[in-house]
Amino acid sequence: MPITEYGKYMEPAGKAGQLANFQDFVADSYAVAEVVPFGAAVQLNATGDAISPIKTGGTVIGIALAQNIHDYVEKKDDQKYKVAQPAAIVKRGRIFVVAGGDIINGQAVKVDATTQKFTTDGAIEVKNAVFKSNATANQLVEIEINLP
Repeated sequence: MPITEYGKYMEPAGKAGQLANFQDFVADSYAVAEVVPFGAAVQLNATGDAISPIKTGGTVIGIALAQNIHDYVEKKDDQKYKVAQPAAIVKRGRIFVVAGGDIINGQAVKVDATTQKFTTDGAIEVKNAVFKSNATANQLVEIEINLP
């Protein structure tokens, strides 16, 4: 029997980079050249063998998948991939990211390279991606991405 009511089986969004549902997703592994926060749009470096957060003029190759459980007791800064760690980058599926403004379900996804937030009017287009929920600035918003 297929799962049709995801809220019964999956916790609500708690952080950027968290998968939005149990549907199939595709993630590739890359080496990290610069610190990459979970839920960040990433690009390849000049040699194509490592990733960094998206920069002006860059091409989005995916979204950094959240991996670790946050240490709330010691309040560690642990919601990111560190340099030289392997990172899982979602290329297809639904994932939560941080909104950089007012979002309406169905709008095309763009990224602001300065704030690293996802908007409808950012300078960098996330090809084959669409917002799948409504949100306001600094809220988690679900996107569906389908990159090769």
